[in-house]
Amino acid sequence: MRKQGLIIGLTMLMVMVLCGAVSAADSSTDGGALQSSQGLNVSNSSTQSSAPVDPVIGVKVNYPYSSDSGINPEIKVKDSTGKTINFTKTYDSAFKGYKVSFDYPGVVNGTTFNISVSAPGYITQEQKIAVYTSSDATDPNFYGSATFNMQATAAYKLGRDVTAKADQLLNFSTADKVLAITTAGVPKLNGSTSEDCVEGILNGSNGRISYGKGNILMLRQTATDPVDFCFVVLRGNTLTAVCFRNGTAVPVYTGTISENMTKLQWNNYLAKVGSANTFSYASLANAWAAGAPADLLREAAFHGHVCQGTISGYIITQAMMKYYPPVQATSTGPGSPGDVTSYKVIGVTGDSVDDAALYFFDATPGKSGYSGYDTSATGADSSMLAFIRWYDKTKTGDLIILRFKRNETRTAFEKETGIKLEGNLAELKFNTWIMNKMKTNPEYFIEFYRELKGLNETHYYYLVGTADNITNKDGSVRIPAQQAHGLDMAYIDSLHLANATRANTTTGTSSNLSYDQMKDIGVQAANLAKKIFKEELGIDIEKDDRDLAVLTSAGYVYLNGQTTEAAWDGIYQVLGSRLSRSTLLPVHTGVWKPLWFTFVLRGLDGTTLSSIYMRYDNATNSFIVGNGSNVQNVNDIGPAALNNATNVSYIGSKVFVDGNFFNIQSISNAWRNNPPFDQIVTFLFHDHACPGVQPGFFMSDYVLKNIPLTSDSQSYTYIGDSIYCKDDSLVYLLGISPGMGTYLNQRLPSDEVASDFINGGKEEGIIAVWDDKLKVAHVYVITFKWADIDTSDLTTSEAQREATIQAYIDMYNGRPNPRVKSPPTTVTSNGNYLSESQFKALKQGGANGMSALAYFKTIPQQSLASLIKVPDGNTNNGGSQGSKNGGSQGSGNGAQDNGSGNGSGVSSSQGSVGSTATVSAASTTSETTTPGAEAQGQKSYEVSKTSGNDSSKSSFPVGAAVVGIIIIVGLAGIGFLYRGGSFGQ
Repeated sequence: MRKQGLIIGLTMLMVMVLCGAVSAADSSTDGGALQSSQGLNVSNSSTQSSAPVDPVIGVKVNYPYSSDSGINPEIKVKDSTGKTINFTKTYDSAFKGYKVSFDYPGVVNGTTFNISVSAPGYITQEQKIAVYTSSDATDPNFYGSATFNMQATAAYKLGRDVTAKADQLLNFSTADKVLAITTAGVPKLNGSTSEDCVEGILNGSNGRISYGKGNILMLRQTATDPVDFCFVVLRGNTLTAVCFRNGTAVPVYTGTISENMTKLQWNNYLAKVGSANTFSYASLANAWAAGAPADLLREAAFHGHVCQGTISGYIITQAMMKYYPPVQATSTGPGSPGDVTSYKVIGVTGDSVDDAALYFFDATPGKSGYSGYDTSATGADSSMLAFIRWYDKTKTGDLIILRFKRNETRTAFEKETGIKLEGNLAELKFNTWIMNKMKTNPEYFIEFYRELKGLNETHYYYLVGTADNITNKDGSVRIPAQQAHGLDMAYIDSLHLANATRANTTTGTSSNLSYDQMKDIGVQAANLAKKIFKEELGIDIEKDDRDLAVLTSAGYVYLNGQTTEAAWDGIYQVLGSRLSRSTLLPVHTGVWKPLWFTFVLRGLDGTTLSSIYMRYDNATNSFIVGNGSNVQNVNDIGPAALNNATNVSYIGSKVFVDGNFFNIQSISNAWRNNPPFDQIVTFLFHDHACPGVQPGFFMSDYVLKNIPLTSDSQSYTYIGDSIYCKDDSLVYLLGISPGMGTYLNQRLPSDEVASDFINGGKEEGIIAVWDDKLKVAHVYVITFKWADIDTSDLTTSEAQREATIQAYIDMYNGRPNPRVKSPPTTVTSNGNYLSESQFKALKQGGANGMSALAYFKTIPQQSLASLIKVPDGNTNNGGSQGSKNGGSQGSGNGAQDNGSGNGSGVSSSQGSVGSTATVSAASTTSETTTPGAEAQGQKSYEVSKTSGNDSSKSSFPVGAAVVGIIIIVGLAGIGFLYRGGSFGQ
């Protein structure tokens, strides 16, 4: 019996060997052998040659969508030890598949190789392929073959399905224009980012929708937001939409989305689509139909919608470049080489104009390009936006303040049209009215409020703040560390600065390139790169190569006043590179900068990065290509190259001649480590990768996990205290922004943000969950402590920075990294509930001469029940004010509330909420990483980020909330809600 079992086992093993493969996925099968391997005569000889022989493996790849048959799959070959093998890939039309050939010593019949196949939008598959000699005795090669039946990712299938359904209902082919709007990208679908949904839309639209045509708009969302879609077609003056919600391909709405719809139609649309995206879709669609520029639409998608402030912000940035063009990119304090901006923007927050400035000028808060909070008490208001042009050599600057004529414009619209600006339908008509007038007289909508020069260092740092002392060469303090005071109009007017002089308004001739002509610039750049790679490296660049990334300023910069996004489609046509594939990487760039392209090829070793840099010269319709020290156009910018100081200096100045070497090499090296999509787009928004941007990833994850939004009436607000690169991560990933009034920036001195309960940690800022129905905020202080990463073996700062970035990418994705000695830590204080007036004081930078952070620490512990309004409109004041302040649950320094509260809400125990020393340490709220509602003080359409809950569900009644909160407070008293409760820990 044992012999029979052995025979059966050997027989089964032989069958498997003869089949040639063991599939790692149910959808992949062997078969379809190459012609030269038909009728194999398997030799029993075990003789092997030490000389390399030529195995040839046939690989057939089948896709479930016929239009995907043109996708060139990525094939990788490894031997049985896991060593990657270099090979030649050719398409065999007779075989109807790919022929993979390579040299490998010691091959015998039955030698196996691991073949993996991947393609954008598809799950990577792997098979073990055995090779055998041919029946032709004169043929020395070994042959094997397999078929891969590719399976779409859930996100790609969803993108394909919604596109097919929308096309069925709207008939794209007969429309004048087609638009797709989606939340896909950062939001998670089945635990992964959802950029494959966008890939599905692009591939499923048969070329009608593309990045370069500007008719795919990705709304900025958080990881926990639902994946939603809206497809719009324009026929004549008619706009029709199909909308999908919550990651399903079942339409929830089909009908008009025009500004001319009736109130009944609007209410039906609102009920079906939900309040979160209703105005976003409608405002973007109507602006697109009215001919809004593509970059304005992308900025509006970043902000969340089109509105008066969005359009006016666009006009303001155009006016600034015309009358006060950029003169010098400067830094504000220590940071990475990429932390420079040409304008320092100061806003009041709360109106969309702020987001336009940080988007078009690349003046993001993480690069100290933007600062501001509510300084209305000084005479400023949210329609104002200040720009500082700083001259670093002379330590002087110009201060230009513009405002958009909010009230005057609204009054003019009502007078001219007879339409009362009440409700979202009127706002849609108002947007179109502004855009039509903008075409002929854009400056009608804005005003130069102050035009000043002679700003000195004292003035400058009073406005923007400095975390550390500004010192002279001898170490003496020139400007002491101080908090940012923002747009303090009373202070500015007290300076009596002289009037600035506008630049000569004569402008160059605007180009009028067609879409095809602009696209051809991308085609030329891609073909030139292919030619150079072939000539200098002997490498034929294939289309859809996932080891090739194209970084570019296209899509952000202007070419003689014209937007440049069409070049993206030219790059895709030649190379198959796209943002949704993480192979086309548009780097956030000021609109006035040159149009450049960098082509980066990841080597077989995974670390070499062969790069080509070129700048487009419009005068000659050609490219200026950077040359290295060996007069070659291809230069390595990988980790080894970065660890050579001479090499870095030469390449940075002679090859990347536009001063963007750090931006390009840092993003390229980050991309080399395969970060997820949310990290990639954040690096692009920040315009470089650096260690400083990393804490924002961990802080965002922590907030979304531990302080979730639990209703559609809730939104996040963040008040930054320690300002650096990570603020850009928070803006991009938490759905907050200055224009929404949900990101505020009050830079504080370093000693004021040092954490007392985590040694070496910093109190980065205040995170609040504002409930617009209850008019209550749940507020925490969030602290971050950096990881300990060993880069002592590296000699240059560039190499050390790259290694640190790689370590953080690995930690964020749960991968081990040998350089990490201890991981980062994120903690929050115990939360405290604040009333509307207390929350307003926080957003105004504090009270009683204290910063927002210091003021928050003086507020005694308050319960939710004590602050919410009962049905008769009065506030229940029976809460815990005047009692001891709750304290910490065991802080990092051992401080703990032992009942020593003094009855005034101020405790002498270190680490208590309300303590003048610090917010309570909260070991129970720490995390260590291992390897339609009208917002407060905003217009109806300024909808802040809310939870991903189904907004079609009825809201929880306030009366019931009062009863519920009483029960919750009772449970909290016995310890049920210190973790994972409705409002966080």
